[in-house]
Amino acid sequence: MKIRTIDLWTEQYKNQLECFYGAFIDGFEKNTKPFSKYKILKNCNCIITSNREDINISNKHNAIIFYNNEKPVRLVVINKGTDIDKCVNLALNQKFNNILLKEFYDKEKIEKLVVDMKERSIMNDADNTKEIDVGSCDRWKLFYNMLKGSYTEDDTPYGNFQNKEYEFIPYLTIKYELKTDKEEFIIEHKCAFINKIKTRIIPIQENSELTS
Repeated sequence: MKIRTIDLWTEQYKNQLECFYGAFIDGFEKNTKPFSKYKILKNCNCIITSNREDINISNKHNAIIFYNNEKPVRLVVINKGTDIDKCVNLALNQKFNNILLKEFYDKEKIEKLVVDMKERSIMNDADNTKEIDVGSCDRWKLFYNMLKGSYTEDDTPYGNFQNKEYEFIPYLTIKYELKTDKEEFIIEHKCAFINKIKTRIIPIQENSELTS
């Protein structure tokens, strides 16, 4: 199965809890069930390439895929040294509607799977000490929220609020490629918005509703 557009999250640095908190809670605001299962993928290779050397996004070596009726709807790509189990546990212990999120997951019977790809890590040339905060965008409501600093479509405190003045970059390409046990993700971006202090970038997914 090839996937060319998805709700894509990128962990900026090891154990970035806001990335996990946001990814596990976004979509529940209206008491809907945005996914029915999630799969933790360990020791994989998400290859990230760009036509701009000054945009530092390192390859990622773990991932979480969220599914709705077996269809992938959210992908989180995660750094090699991140303690995934600890970060997921903390994300599920955040409060949601006055209960723990994990209680809601249990009530809704949201399944968890773990797959170890056992791949040897492939590095790219990005300087991960200068890793930029990436907010890949595939839909309009999320885009409007991201321009305000939020990581999520729902109203949450998670985001990057350092600077909310953005410039448009028309000729920027960023590609994410990840092969799992069942899927092949090929997520391309061909333009982006970057904040003026160059700490946050919002690349626009080429095959999403934002370009149709």
